[in-house]
Amino acid sequence: MSHPKELEKPVGLEFVGEHAALLSEDEVRAGLSAAFQVFEKQGVDPEDCKLAAKKLANDELLTKNEAFYCLVWNEAEDAAFRAATLGWLARNVDIRLET
Repeated sequence: MSHPKELEKPVGLEFVGEHAALLSEDEVRAGLSAAFQVFEKQGVDPEDCKLAAKKLANDELLTKNEAFYCLVWNEAEDAAFRAATLGWLARNVDIRLET
């Protein structure tokens, strides 16, 4: 599944972490595409998930919907990480989606 429009400006989604600079452009595209597939599968707006994840990181009280968005964010982040690092010999690296 391709998301050319979203990948040009992916709702502020980007990889961060100590090893994020090691990702090639193709790996970044694969990771973001995997994340967007999760958001689409769950029928949620990535921005809602990102905002909920920020609230959780700040120890703010979440609504039931925001708690769900956090679960979707975690699933999308995991899918992005796995797709971006596919074929890497080691996955003990610090790469994640920025909240």
